[in-house]
Amino acid sequence: MCLKLMMLRNTSLIFFGTSFLIAAPLLLPNGGWLALGALAVLGGFELVSGRFKKATRLARYLVLLPIFCAAATLLACAVQGSQTWQDEWPRLLVLLLSVLTVCALPRLYVSAANVFVAFAVTGAAVGAWALWQFAGQGVERASGQAPFHAILFGNFSLAAGVVCLAGLPWAWQQPKRWGWVMLVAAGALGGLDASLLSGTRGGWLALPLTVWMLYRAYARQWPLRLRGGISVVIAVLVIGLYALPQTGVQQRVNSAMSESLDYLNGEAHGSIGVRLELYRVTLQLIAERPWSGYRLQEYRDVLKTLNEQGRVSSGVAEHWHAHNDILNAWLRYGALGGLATLLLYVAPLWFFARRLHGGCPDRDPLALAGCLLALLFFDFGLSYAFFAYPIVLAAYWVWLVVCVAAVVNRHAHSKEPFKTSLKTTAE
Repeated sequence: MCLKLMMLRNTSLIFFGTSFLIAAPLLLPNGGWLALGALAVLGGFELVSGRFKKATRLARYLVLLPIFCAAATLLACAVQGSQTWQDEWPRLLVLLLSVLTVCALPRLYVSAANVFVAFAVTGAAVGAWALWQFAGQGVERASGQAPFHAILFGNFSLAAGVVCLAGLPWAWQQPKRWGWVMLVAAGALGGLDASLLSGTRGGWLALPLTVWMLYRAYARQWPLRLRGGISVVIAVLVIGLYALPQTGVQQRVNSAMSESLDYLNGEAHGSIGVRLELYRVTLQLIAERPWSGYRLQEYRDVLKTLNEQGRVSSGVAEHWHAHNDILNAWLRYGALGGLATLLLYVAPLWFFARRLHGGCPDRDPLALAGCLLALLFFDFGLSYAFFAYPIVLAAYWVWLVVCVAAVVNRHAHSKEPFKTSLKTTAE
């Protein structure tokens, strides 16, 4: 009886802990810091106790990512001067805490059920919150807790929804499948709904790639009639979202096309024109200092000067980052900073892709979810500098570590959801 109570207690703690780590960045003020800090505390205990010495080779390699990012940032600080130290200490703190989170991997007994339920709860919650903002408060674009404005909130919500889509085949294989399917589907719909109501266009560009990956992983094995039926449903849904003016999709798509055509004709205005001008100016600045980079104030001063000379519009001059993660990192921290940022996408993608199609009904959906997570944030970073916000880097890293822990967890891949092994409990 005592053993069963211990197992139930441990299972509940793992469930609520995982849900907190996934949901906090989107639902709580400074939630990214809270999630990263909680995971770092656990990692710190593991490091002090010496248990991290038993960590797998994977954990030892994973810790190199934040270390490399921190090294690139420190080098830029040393070259650019004292002002950069003042600007970059939040980023350096995130990277230090990220190192500690990796030390927590040996104790993160996270299962597929923990991960997909956590993302489902998060997706459903942000979907309901976005709907309340849109319908109840009359806001034009739903957003999250500061600094999660509409773009950050919408893209993180989209990522949560897509992870739930990857988890639907897992849910279908569980006992009492319809309950699990409805829960995970609610998370998927909620995340997609929040993204839609945020009016974020950059994330939508990732949806064709997402659909293709889901098809390659699952749907190509389905009967032709079923695949055709689902394709028709998706097509009708997309057309309906575009046709209904209340969704705002048609207006956002049309404005993007109009702004792109105007830019080609020499008129840079709107979010598309401003982004393209920022890319042009940023590439010119990178060519002048490819290794050392620019201080934040230097970059803003350059944009201000160009505006005074009439070479860029005031809409361009008011921005403080390049609206592209890799370009912004290269601009601010030199070539090593750009490479370090690229590795934040490529290394997780390589890790998860190697574990696809392994034949494990729990691990395969988790590996696909991890691949999609890395690809989505790479896509998000093409049109916005997500990692210019330390709290966003913190949230992305926490989500990655949770997914990695679930994939490598040798105890948690069982047929029964939330079942904790006796060995895990005893440890």
